[in-house]
Amino acid sequence: MMKGKNIVYLFIISLFAITCKNDNRVIDVSNIHLDIKVKRLDKDIFEIDLDNIRNDVDSLKNIYDEFFKLYNFSVIRLGNPDNEKYCNNLKAYVTDYTMNKVYSETMKVYPDLKIEEQDLENAFKRFKYYFPNKKTPAVYSYIGGFNQSIVVADSILGIGLDKYLGSNCVFYDKLRIANYLQFNMNRDMIAIDAIKSWLLTEFVYNDSIDNLVNNMIYQGKIQYALKYLFPEKADSLLFGFKRKDIYWCENNESQMWNYLIENKLLFSTDYMLINKFINPAPFTAGFPNASPGRATIWVGEKIVSNYMKQNSNISLNELMHENNYQKILSGSKYEP
Repeated sequence: MMKGKNIVYLFIISLFAITCKNDNRVIDVSNIHLDIKVKRLDKDIFEIDLDNIRNDVDSLKNIYDEFFKLYNFSVIRLGNPDNEKYCNNLKAYVTDYTMNKVYSETMKVYPDLKIEEQDLENAFKRFKYYFPNKKTPAVYSYIGGFNQSIVVADSILGIGLDKYLGSNCVFYDKLRIANYLQFNMNRDMIAIDAIKSWLLTEFVYNDSIDNLVNNMIYQGKIQYALKYLFPEKADSLLFGFKRKDIYWCENNESQMWNYLIENKLLFSTDYMLINKFINPAPFTAGFPNASPGRATIWVGEKIVSNYMKQNSNISLNELMHENNYQKILSGSKYEP
């Protein structure tokens, strides 16, 4: 009996190995040398010497350079670090009771960022493999008073750790953040959100006709690329869905597509309507309440996936630079 079980076990392992080997998302990046270390402004700014604040601010300016400006102007909005009032404003910020509670909780959840650094490093190695001419950003973490989750600028990628303290974080309820948003405010989403934000800025939406289906396909391209940059992660994570949401989409794919066609929504240029279909929400507008928000993006990824299957000679790099979304739609021969 034991011998037979071993044979079955080995057979399963062999099938798994064959499956992995045939998966074109499994690539060798061992020759791509990259060392992602997250510079922790969240720690450094809350540990400044309040009795020597001007010298510490000057030191932070040297260490964090352009990101320090971005953080002060666009995230916590204290303004120019060279302004004479800045030090007093910063002192008030880092000594604020609530912000200190946030800092304490952030350090509890993230005493280090080794997991995130490894995830980002692996993803950016794959990014360099597929897009060799693209740059890799310096990565920073910060506490932003629950403002932006991710900030992106030229060669800069910033991560707001206070937006990823876990869906059960008491701060989020106090801020009355909707449950469907809290669901993704956890550690599992940091690297995915960061890389997705980087993709959105490296491959910007570009079409003279701004309609729903073009937005669906553009967002679908981003989601398709994420599958290659995070081949080990489940679709539910990459979409920010619950597993049951993926099942719902799979079971209602044709119904979603038919609804969009029958109601003549695909080519709508109504800005408000487009936002209802592609922005986060408790469910997708016009679809049943059991649907996830942004279900149309899932459809968009299916269109892109079909396009790539129909055109196997097209590389991921070529796909991401293809801004003719109607070409992708027609070339996909999508018929769910």
